[in-house]
Amino acid sequence: MEKIAFADGEKIGVIDENGVTFYESEAVARYREYAETRKRNDEWKVSGEGAIFRGDGEKNSVERVDAYINGVAWQDGKVVYAYTVNASSGVCRRPLDPKAREEHIFSSSDREILSVHTFGPSIAVTVRGDDVTSQVGILDGRTSELATFTDGDARDANAVFDAVHPSVLLFDSAGAGRLSNGDFSGKYAPAVIMRLDRDGLQLEEVRGDGKNSYVKPQTNGDGTLYCIKRPEREKKNSILIDIVLFPFRLLKALFGLLQAFTLIFGKTSLTSDMGGGDNPTSGRKQDARKLFVDGRLIDAEREEKRNKKRKDRAYGFIPASWKLVKLGEREEVLAHGVCDYCIGREGIYYTDGRHIYKLSGGKESKLADTACCLSLSVETDLAADFDF
Repeated sequence: MEKIAFADGEKIGVIDENGVTFYESEAVARYREYAETRKRNDEWKVSGEGAIFRGDGEKNSVERVDAYINGVAWQDGKVVYAYTVNASSGVCRRPLDPKAREEHIFSSSDREILSVHTFGPSIAVTVRGDDVTSQVGILDGRTSELATFTDGDARDANAVFDAVHPSVLLFDSAGAGRLSNGDFSGKYAPAVIMRLDRDGLQLEEVRGDGKNSYVKPQTNGDGTLYCIKRPEREKKNSILIDIVLFPFRLLKALFGLLQAFTLIFGKTSLTSDMGGGDNPTSGRKQDARKLFVDGRLIDAEREEKRNKKRKDRAYGFIPASWKLVKLGEREEVLAHGVCDYCIGREGIYYTDGRHIYKLSGGKESKLADTACCLSLSVETDLAADFDF
């Protein structure tokens, strides 16, 4: 059985013949320990009579730690993973031996690593330096040197090595929409698949149609290209449903208007005394039902309810319109509701956010259930036929 590594929130999971084993990120654990130590060291500031007199005793000194595993890959039998914890990001290499310490490869407080893909000692990465654009590049797993290859007003992401031509990087690119004053519009153009030949420094578009986004390209051993195809706009409800829901939407709009009025003039919330949600003006907390998946904001709770209506198998919170496709003269749809996948020698593995499946010989089998899996990788040795 091939080994599968996957990210499940802030933990790293590995599937093998023994089942599922979870590993802790030492980088995240160290940050949590540091935050806890700093909290204990600062307790004197919010305790005692002096602090109470100044009003400091009412302050909450607990630091919130937001941690995520952004991507996983395999290298020399170890799991390479990219992580983000609060305002820092990095790449580490995690041995499967629980007694062995993980290796630090790269860290940064001004650049975030969003994806990893390995070929020999090299790691293809997505690097984000601001809230709008990102670049693709290669991180040397031995020297920790990072080199980026794209630069422009676009979201370049999900860089992988071509399985047949290792000098080629495949990635997806979506141009950033701009307003007349130059500000980001909040939207991107439909993503297209790009091919970058590092030897000849040639860049070309491989697939795109202006209506759908083609993301996360990968090739297998014979050069066949796969990707995830998702519509730029989801299908809307029928006119009949819109008519039925109109009174409820009108009431919701009126309630929102009253809520805004009371917040502005009364400095209170209509729901503050009724166990309602967070104050919408605080801007500190994001609706837990919504999350960003590969740059796209989705309503996880709503999508999961929709997917439960599909009776052929269990679905996660990824929209069913996100399809894993095999590209050629025609596009062959292999699975629905896919947010990430990887190609092994025994089959194709993919996740819908809640489950991990294996597709082989036209048959689908579930390998594991997860809480929130957005990235996975199969242990292969595609670099075995190449000399470095």
